[in-house]
Amino acid sequence: MVDDVLRAMAEKIAAGAPEGWRRAELHAFAGDDGWSGYRGVTFESDGRSRRRSSVSGEGSRRRSPRSVQQDPESAGDGQASEHALSDASDDGINMHQELRELHELVGATSDHLTIELVVEAKGRYEAVLSEALERDDDGYGFLYVLSPDTLPAEPGTFQREPGDLRPTGDPREAVELIGAYLRERDRVLGRDTYAPPPALPSAQRSWLEGRLPCRLPDDLRALYALVDGDGGQGLLDQHPWFGLETLENHSRPENRWWSAGRRWRHHLMSPLITSVGPPQAVRRLSDHPRWIPFATTTLGDFLAVDMAPGPGGRPGQVIRMGLHYDDGPVYVADSVTALLRRHVAALRAGAFRVEEGELLIDLGEQPYEESRSLRVAGADARSLRGLHPGIERLSVTNAPWVDFASARGAPALLQVTVDNCPGADLAPLRDTPLELLDLAMDGIDLGPLAGHTTLRMLRLRTERSVDLTPLTSCQRLYGLDLSQAAIADISVLGELKNLLYLRLRRVQWEELWERAGHPAGLAAAGLADEPRRERAWWWSADRAYHAREPSLRTAAKWANDLAGQTADVRFHTGRFTRPRR
Repeated sequence: MVDDVLRAMAEKIAAGAPEGWRRAELHAFAGDDGWSGYRGVTFESDGRSRRRSSVSGEGSRRRSPRSVQQDPESAGDGQASEHALSDASDDGINMHQELRELHELVGATSDHLTIELVVEAKGRYEAVLSEALERDDDGYGFLYVLSPDTLPAEPGTFQREPGDLRPTGDPREAVELIGAYLRERDRVLGRDTYAPPPALPSAQRSWLEGRLPCRLPDDLRALYALVDGDGGQGLLDQHPWFGLETLENHSRPENRWWSAGRRWRHHLMSPLITSVGPPQAVRRLSDHPRWIPFATTTLGDFLAVDMAPGPGGRPGQVIRMGLHYDDGPVYVADSVTALLRRHVAALRAGAFRVEEGELLIDLGEQPYEESRSLRVAGADARSLRGLHPGIERLSVTNAPWVDFASARGAPALLQVTVDNCPGADLAPLRDTPLELLDLAMDGIDLGPLAGHTTLRMLRLRTERSVDLTPLTSCQRLYGLDLSQAAIADISVLGELKNLLYLRLRRVQWEELWERAGHPAGLAAAGLADEPRRERAWWWSADRAYHAREPSLRTAAKWANDLAGQTADVRFHTGRFTRPRR
């Protein structure tokens, strides 16, 4: 029955194909809740043809439309690209029903079944269905997740406990401030604006609070003894304030849906978790059970009281977290008391506006919102001009004279990218809290990084052979991308006991398996795309390049070699009835 669905999809694609097409690709997924999505169908046509498909249907996960572009690796002698990239519109090829059927037919248990389908104009198709194999973000390589429940420990797990465990909030002041705030609202709006929901009975409050993962800060508890949230009015900077029952519901592990999406794909797209605010006030985590949401937006974000602060924070501080903050939370105030104090001060200072009867309060910009990224090139890189203690991301490009000495001891430097900086001495980076490093250089000496205590992920791009031995002393190193590097001895990878993620090209994987076997402990692996290869015959100008690798067939074989008997890859081939033109 799976083949029946795939055949029907192939026939639908062929029926909607442009004249002169040779090959079509569909990259899609289907979820366990009936959700499905895809980027459209990409048609490859002869010569200069630049036709595009369109996709439609409810539930498609849309991306920014991609225009037809010339591929510099596949176009030569003035030839346009062979690839006509798909575009999204409201009519055309609709595959959502078929995608949902495939999810059900294969018995998928996750919310992401990858469906890759290649259709040839001569009447053949091949497809891969897998819950573990999916496309890289670049669309050409592949990611295989061997252990979806195993992710690298987040940086916040390594941070110390705060030096001061006393909350800064004041219960009595908080109660006075909520009254003052409501009176100020009435004054500026010229009417009685709010009838607060009455507080729950004491016994019910105690029962609900006893179900929380930790005790609420005293100032918030005092407010709940007075009122039960704001009834959805959005009193706190346009954030509706939860009643205590809703707060308890959102604190349960099974209901923290906003943190459920951080999987290997998301992690590799955004591996750096930070926090915005005073230095080390908030732990660098994507979520924590003792971050208790007490107010929300309509967009899936929350205000929360942080009862697990970082070394420089205090319990009960207010943070912003949720769906759009999976790369780290944002510090808001040192307590609920302080947040209310800012609301009252803003109203008294006239820092507000009223639009269609709605009060919009300007709470002011926070002083820590300065730029935390720095890009330098050429002469500016000699002294890393612009580097200051708050810089977290540093990119250095085209700088043969770069001197990293001024970065030594940089307290917040977490990510460094070095591109075309021959002869750069990396030794000063050993004395930084560096976690992510991307090196693209003619020659790379990893010796100065030996024993680095915080390095977590490394990407190398070089044509000269690199000795990986110094990495064996980097105990937190969990990720390597060596797909664009020449390696002196690839068997060294077998000595990296904490390695969870590895990305290589096919020939590198085969060499590794032959010399060191399959690395134990890998949770995810990447199969990188190969450089385009030109055909030998100059006269076949319209077909001057081999099909891009890895193909579906190559990826399926690699995944089976990688995972062995536990591999989750279904490979299908077949024929379909070609439409008459």
